[in-house]
Amino acid sequence: MSTPQSGILPPPSSHGLFLLFRRRLGRRADAELKQFFAKLPIKSDELAVANPDAAFYSVLGFGAEMWPEFYAESKPAQLRSFPRIAGAIHPAPVTAADVVLHLRAERYDVLHEFANMVVQGTSHCLDVIDTTHAFRYQDKRDLTGFIDGTENPEDDERSGVALVASEDADWAGGSYLHVQRYVHRLDTWHKLPVKQQEAVIGRTKVDSVEMSDEDKPLTAHISRVVIEEEGEELAILRHSLPYGTPGGDQGLYFAAYCKTPSHFEKMLAKMIAPTLDGRVDHLLNFSRAVTGAAFFIPSREALARLV
Repeated sequence: MSTPQSGILPPPSSHGLFLLFRRRLGRRADAELKQFFAKLPIKSDELAVANPDAAFYSVLGFGAEMWPEFYAESKPAQLRSFPRIAGAIHPAPVTAADVVLHLRAERYDVLHEFANMVVQGTSHCLDVIDTTHAFRYQDKRDLTGFIDGTENPEDDERSGVALVASEDADWAGGSYLHVQRYVHRLDTWHKLPVKQQEAVIGRTKVDSVEMSDEDKPLTAHISRVVIEEEGEELAILRHSLPYGTPGGDQGLYFAAYCKTPSHFEKMLAKMIAPTLDGRVDHLLNFSRAVTGAAFFIPSREALARLV
């Protein structure tokens, strides 16, 4: 039996904290770091029990470049770095990140406490290169005013979409995670009439009803990321949240879990590269990616194997 880490499957939280780490120059994953990470799910459980009102969850994952230092014997079948899309006309930068920590809860203070503990416990080997505090906005809306994640799988479907199963038995219960931080051009966006905004997204703004195929532009965001293969829609489990400060950068922190990295890679290619049908996602005229990284999230049992 493989147990997924606590932060993958539960419903959305009010607060999210994303930390990306890079291995310090000349350092390798030593026994101290492995032991620390092996015990991290237990520390997460302890904090959750001590703060039951916080609904605290955590996720820890490793990138392809540093993976052999943690698991020399094997790796997930589809583990690979963040994709570089040929022919892209919108940026999809690759961030050189080796470790990801994704925390979420109903209280931000517990996220800060846990993240601070992890940063201090790994500082001999890892440097923090990106930290983003994200938050639920209104009724699960992006700062553009549109509901985000309308097509997310629900209930039992979530595990079927997000978790590796018997197809890669050694890593069952794990998940492939892709993250990107997008900066919105909100001043320009808010000048658009609502009807034009809806054409860019492919949904109505108030109630998030998808436009008909006849009315929905092929450049709409929904047109680019909804992909069918053999009669089945490619699905990902999103834990994206808005972030930002008044007067500073504001946007969306995109985070998607899946049993295969190929679903995200195909969606990204249709968004940013016109090589498939000559079109790209017009939402990217109003939002640009500034980071991008890929990781595998081991099961709790796989993390315990680090020691």
